[in-house]
Amino acid sequence: MPKRRTIALDTRLAELRETIAAGTAPLEVLRTALADPHYRLVALAAGHAGDRLVYPLEADLIAAFRRLADLSHTQDPQCTAKGATARALVALDCADVTFFLTALRYRQPEPTWGGSQDTAVDVRITAAMGLAATAYARALPELTLLLIDPEPRVRAGVMDAIACCEPIAAESVLRTKAQAGDAEPEVTGACLLALLRLESEATAPFVGRFLDQRDPDLREVAALALGESRVPAALVELRTRWDAAPYKGAAEQVLLKGAVLHRGDQAFDWLLSLVADGERRISERLIKDLAVYRGNQRLRRRLADALAGRGDADLVALLHRIWPEDS
Repeated sequence: MPKRRTIALDTRLAELRETIAAGTAPLEVLRTALADPHYRLVALAAGHAGDRLVYPLEADLIAAFRRLADLSHTQDPQCTAKGATARALVALDCADVTFFLTALRYRQPEPTWGGSQDTAVDVRITAAMGLAATAYARALPELTLLLIDPEPRVRAGVMDAIACCEPIAAESVLRTKAQAGDAEPEVTGACLLALLRLESEATAPFVGRFLDQRDPDLREVAALALGESRVPAALVELRTRWDAAPYKGAAEQVLLKGAVLHRGDQAFDWLLSLVADGERRISERLIKDLAVYRGNQRLRRRLADALAGRGDADLVALLHRIWPEDS
């Protein structure tokens, strides 16, 4: 038979879920759950508080986080409850700088096969966004400490928070980090994308220079950042380098990956012109890459029109196979 303790927990969880499902749960019910010793109840109540913007629970959420932070990792494995409380506090526009600074520095090593793993990565990323949203004058210096965090996901995740700070100072920090580089190309990619979101027209040429790097990984993350930014200046950087290359090898084809991500009309016009008039291998690749937009029937019709002029039955068959007309 199940242990009494397990039955009690399951019962409490079921009751709280039913209360939440019925509408906004009473404050006292949520406060009781946030003070519960079990992390699953805390996480459930915190998630509801953040989703429904239950502002009176801000102090209770902070208290729950601090209580759990002082306990063993076994009391909140994977930072399930602490992560939920931190996310709720960001949703509630919490301005408690002391809380966010504490969460920003929080670590929770948990044993794994052959070592340990820090499971507080998402807590630190969430705290970074929360701190950036406050009026704390020294938020940016605190956030820059995460640029040397041991966890790559934290180093990448803090970029958007930095971009929320005073624009000129944030741009200076992000440019410096991009030029200094990182052991993980994805971190540099996140840095470049944050720069483009911060000031797209001014930073696109700077990001474009990473397309000229010898490292193929850096070229790829730069191309993807330019594409994902969806700004006209970013497309100019991609197309200029494509047009300048006499041979379209792997280094140049990564530019097309960025253009596919761009999704702007000018990007699609360019890519469809390559489908219609470019090398066959390029047309074949673009048919496959553009299929991520299978739901866009207008784009499919334009692809079919572009292929009609080539007279290549195999490419037309490829389009029909991977992008059915009624998809």
